[in-house]
Amino acid sequence: MQHALTIALVLAFAPALARAERVRHVPTADAEAGSALELVAAAPSTIPKLVVHYRTLGTSAFASQELVRQGEARWVAVVPPAAVVAPGLEYYLAAGEAAVFASAESPHRTRVAVTDDESRRRRDEVRAGGRRSRIHTSFEWVDYGTNVVGDRRLDDSYYRIDADFSYRLWAYPLDELRVGYTRLIGLKEALGDDCAPGTSVCNTDAGFKVAGWFELGLAPIDGIGLDARAMVLATQTGFSVGGRAELRVGVRDATHVATGVEHMADVGTSGFFRFGWGTVPRVPMSATVEITQLPASSARAGVRLYYDIGLQLQEALRLGVRAGYAARDQDRGGFTGGASAIVDF
Repeated sequence: MQHALTIALVLAFAPALARAERVRHVPTADAEAGSALELVAAAPSTIPKLVVHYRTLGTSAFASQELVRQGEARWVAVVPPAAVVAPGLEYYLAAGEAAVFASAESPHRTRVAVTDDESRRRRDEVRAGGRRSRIHTSFEWVDYGTNVVGDRRLDDSYYRIDADFSYRLWAYPLDELRVGYTRLIGLKEALGDDCAPGTSVCNTDAGFKVAGWFELGLAPIDGIGLDARAMVLATQTGFSVGGRAELRVGVRDATHVATGVEHMADVGTSGFFRFGWGTVPRVPMSATVEITQLPASSARAGVRLYYDIGLQLQEALRLGVRAGYAARDQDRGGFTGGASAIVDF
C-alpha cells in the first residue's frame, strides 16, 4: 500500500519536477539601486512560457514579466530600474503554472545597494521636498549718493530686475539648469563730449533693458556647487555678452559660503563674497560684500554691503527682503535694498 502511494505521488508531480529540472538559473545576490537587473535562465525551447514574478522588498504584490528567448537555450528578462530599490528585490520564476526557481511563498531575495549618487539624490530630494522646479523673481535698488558739481546734482544709481526658472536634475555632476531675464537701468556721471554743449559734467543713461541668460548649476562634489552663466545683453551701444560664475561650499538655501564674479560688457564687473546661514528655522539669512562698477564699465569701483533675510511662508513659497549700504567715495553713499519671491513646485 505504501509503495503504491509513493508511485502515485511521483506520477502526480512528475511534470512539474521535469520542468524544474530543465530550467537552470543562477540567482543574483546583489544589485545596484536604480539600475536595470538582468535575469537569465537556461532552458530548452520546448519549455512552457517562462515568467519572472518580482516585487520590492516590503511590498506584497508581485509584478510579472515574460522571459524572452535568445538562442536555443537562453531566456532573459530585465527588471526595470524603478523596481530595483533598496533594501532589496524578491522574485521567483515560473514555467506555466509551476514554480521552477523559488516560489511565491519563498521568493529569492536580492540585496539592493544604494550608490553614493543615489544616497545624495535622496538627501537633495528630501531637502527640496520633492520639488524640482523653481521660479525666482527679484527687484533691487542701488543708490551711491549724489555728487554736487557747481550747481549740478549728479545722481549715481540704478535698479535691477531678475526673473528666472530653474529645474533640478540631480544628475551629478549636473545639478540643475536655469534660464532667466535681467533688466538693469541707471544713471552715471559723464564728462565733456558725452554731455550737452557747454556742459562739462552731466548724468547719462546706463545699463540695459533686456538680457537673457542660461546657467548650469554643477555639483561635482557633495556640498560644493559651481554655477556658470552665459548672457546676451542689448546695451546702450548694441548687443553684448556677459557671464557670471559662483563657487559655493554648503547648501544655497541654508548655511554656506560663496564667492563669485559677474561681468557684463559696457555695464561693468562685480566681485562678491557671501556668507549664508540657516540656523533660524524657515528664516534663511545671508550677508554679502560686493565690489562693483555697475551700472557702467566706465564708473569707479564702488562697495556694497547688504543683508538678505527670507521668510518661508509655505513649503513652496518664500519671500525675501534686502537692505544695505552702497558707496563709491568716503564722503557719500546711499541705500541699497530690494525684495524677492521664490515659488517651488
